[in-house]
Amino acid sequence: MARTIDTTVTDNLSAIIRLMETGPKICQKYIEHPALFQGKKFDLRYIVLVRSINPLEIFLADVFWVRLANNPYSLEKHSLFEYETHFTVMNYGRRLNHMNTPEFVREFEKEHQVKWLDIHQRVKSMIRSVFESAASLHPEMHDPKSRAMYGVDVMLDASFQPKLLEVTYCPDCMRACKYDTKAIGGGGETVRGPDFFNFVFGCLFLNETIHVCQL
Repeated sequence: MARTIDTTVTDNLSAIIRLMETGPKICQKYIEHPALFQGKKFDLRYIVLVRSINPLEIFLADVFWVRLANNPYSLEKHSLFEYETHFTVMNYGRRLNHMNTPEFVREFEKEHQVKWLDIHQRVKSMIRSVFESAASLHPEMHDPKSRAMYGVDVMLDASFQPKLLEVTYCPDCMRACKYDTKAIGGGGETVRGPDFFNFVFGCLFLNETIHVCQL
């Protein structure tokens, strides 16, 4: 459900089976060995703008946001019940450690000796594949007058390969509007938070490509 409500992390098969008693569930293999940042889990929120399904015409916002767990990562059994160890969404009632994206990228490259632009290219290819699959499976989604914005949540495994966590229609963009940040993609310009929905609208309805790149 939204905000990771009703999500459980466990290695107990009996507990997994009992979870079905509270309604339909999706059972997934846990990413046991994620890439860490300063010893903590993180995931990345990307914004995808869809102009057309047929032909597929999608754009990725030049800015994205990192979401950090509060506690050091652990696979100890006692930690499986610790929300702030295994989850990264801290917007609601928990201590939110906001970190501007350029600072995160700079520190991540230094910690892991990798080039973020290589990772970013893999993320873009994965997102394109996801929407290609959706478009081919659901041609009824196409309407020449329709436009859409999606939040795509991505986690990296220990080999820095992107893993899709979730795709959310019309996501919460409060952080996007609140903070100015420097784009990692595009020309590296500073993107002002209050202008976020201006360039979203411009891309979707005015055929502009300010602060976005086509996938």
